[in-house]
Amino acid sequence: MAATNGGPLSVTISIDPPTTDPPTTDPALRRELDRWSAAPADGLRLARLVTCQVRRHGKHRLGVPLLAALAGIRDRHGDADTFLAAFLDSVLDRHEDRFRNQTYLALPLLGLILADRSSGLDPHRLSALLVADLLAHEAPVAGTEPGEADVRRKRIRHATTLLAAVSPAHLGDPPAPPPTPAGAWLALTVLPVSVVHDEYFFLRCLQIHELVFTVLTEGLRDATRAVRCRRVGDAVAHVRRARTVFHRAALLFRIVATMRPAQFHDFRRFTDGASAIQSEAYKRFEIACGDPAAERIASEAFSNVPVVLAEARHGDSLARATADLRRDGGAAGPDLDRLTAEVELVETAHHRWRTTHHRLAVRMLGDAPGSGHTAGVPYLRQCLGNRLFTPAG
Repeated sequence: MAATNGGPLSVTISIDPPTTDPPTTDPALRRELDRWSAAPADGLRLARLVTCQVRRHGKHRLGVPLLAALAGIRDRHGDADTFLAAFLDSVLDRHEDRFRNQTYLALPLLGLILADRSSGLDPHRLSALLVADLLAHEAPVAGTEPGEADVRRKRIRHATTLLAAVSPAHLGDPPAPPPTPAGAWLALTVLPVSVVHDEYFFLRCLQIHELVFTVLTEGLRDATRAVRCRRVGDAVAHVRRARTVFHRAALLFRIVATMRPAQFHDFRRFTDGASAIQSEAYKRFEIACGDPAAERIASEAFSNVPVVLAEARHGDSLARATADLRRDGGAAGPDLDRLTAEVELVETAHHRWRTTHHRLAVRMLGDAPGSGHTAGVPYLRQCLGNRLFTPAG
């Protein structure tokens, strides 16, 4: 059955019918592996061929000989090509028993693309590129069953609203990846475990989610620095912008809600080990807002993100900075009152977001446990009452 993932970030492929045995490696990929066995070659070309193989069959069905050959290439030549190394780390995560949210979403590779100065990307523009790619993936509705076409049209409508929120200038002219070596890798940052159509858009939504919370964290940290410098008016502006950005997180849930539970469970059976509880971006946002209670810091929420846990012990938070300023009497009452009001609006938006997340999980998961070895829906229900802006002590 022919299929295309469409769009400027996608690779056109043909999907083979599923079989019990590992699929045969594409001849062009075999030739490329032979070339690499003699000497390092073009990393981007190798990655494109591997991506085609992944999207034909699903990452969970790649054969051991292929994976072993790719591991050898990464180990021998990864230091010379960091983009290839990050890409192969995501391809090999299941094979090497380290399948997690970071590698499932190819976040290390996205991070390298974002950090490339010649590409000129920031989290806002990268989000716009990912939304545009999601739209391109969903656009070909001709030939689909009527019910499927209706779902895709609804998904496209919600994604278009999200693109308008992220980058209004690109509504009539979808953004294209930067014409740089790093930009060329952007098409290779979706590595689904299955061949289920909806997994592609689900992966893009999760990547955009990480970027949304990256932007939110930057805004809250800017607000905290402003409070420490007693520029409370600037802090108010930063928090107000953060509240606007939070709207994007709600829009993402509208897109994800178009997925049917059957489609979700069709690929979720291959994602055990990767979970949103491992989101470093969300936990950084949480500790930028306030100081989580000792029991939350000691819980699985933070044990799953050890890097952020270490940051939590030494970082500052907006709630702490504001409490210190209030105690010291270092700001005029009206400015501090405005900041408090803006913070409460973010708190309210976050509570709505968390409640929507819980409702969506109930619909999609039911009683199934979380893929990150959590209790699933009961875990989310337990977190509903958590507040963000709580100072230490």
